[in-house]
Parts: sequence; C-alpha cells; structure tokens
Amino acid sequence: MSTRAKFAAVVASAGVLGAGWAVGTANGATVTNTNTTTTGTTANNGTSTTSTNNTNTTTTGSTSYKDGTYTGTTVQHRFGSVTVTVTISGGKITNVSAQALDGGDRRSQSIDSQAVPIMKSEVLAANSANVSTISGATYTSGAYITSLQSALAKA
Repeated sequence: MSTRAKFAAVVASAGVLGAGWAVGTANGATVTNTNTTTTGTTANNGTSTTSTNNTNTTTTGSTSYKDGTYTGTTVQHRFGSVTVTVTISGGKITNVSAQALDGGDRRSQSIDSQAVPIMKSEVLAANSANVSTISGATYTSGAYITSLQSALAKA
C-alpha cells in the first residue's frame, strides 16, 4: 500500500471516529442551547450595552409512559412496511415487537432480520424512540422509529 493511500485511510478513519464521537457525546440526551441577547442604552451617556447569556440544558430520554400495550401506525417504505408494538410497565418500555413486511425478496428479508433485533435492543436501552437508524437498513429502521413514535404518542 502506498504512503498516499495509507495517509488517506488514516484521515478517513479519523473523520469517521470524530463524527461518531460528536454524535455520541450527548449519550442519548437532548442538548438545548438557549441564547439570550439584551441590548440597552443608558440615560447618562447614550452608550449601548450588549450582553449574551448562554444556557445549556440537558435532558435524558427517560420519559415516563402510561402502562399498557400500544401499537403504532403501519409505516410504508420503499421495500415494505413496519408496524411496531410497544409494552409499557412501570412507566418504562419493557418490550418492543415489530412486524416487518417486505416485498418478498431475500435481501430485504435479510436486512429486516438483522435490523429489527438491533432496533429493539437500542429502544429498550434508551427507553425512548430517540435512537439512530442503522446503516444499511435505513428504510427499515426509519420506518421502525416512526411507527414506534406513533405508539409512544398513545402511551
């Protein structure tokens, strides 16, 4: 492998790691930045004063839900559809099941069989729909999250 290729690989890896770190630093939390700017003029000398206050608020995805079993809407995507059912117990998500229907091709079946269990474990760990889509299963995981959000909206 040439020196140029090795250097390009190192730079690409550093970029991927940096992007992953940036996404992961909130650790499943929502970070809100509020900027307040106040401008005023004093009566004595007409001087204008500007002050800025920055406030960062972090909230976790640990919302409390009403106990029960809720089924989300069926969400269509390019290769099929997904319907998610969520079970809430003690105000927390205790089980998530999904019915992923595809067009019958083997590739879609393979993607669904790999993506759905991963999405389930991520949702249970986060106790919310605030999870990332899965690379290579973008349509399925996006539909999964949308259906899950509609189920949690009922809870």
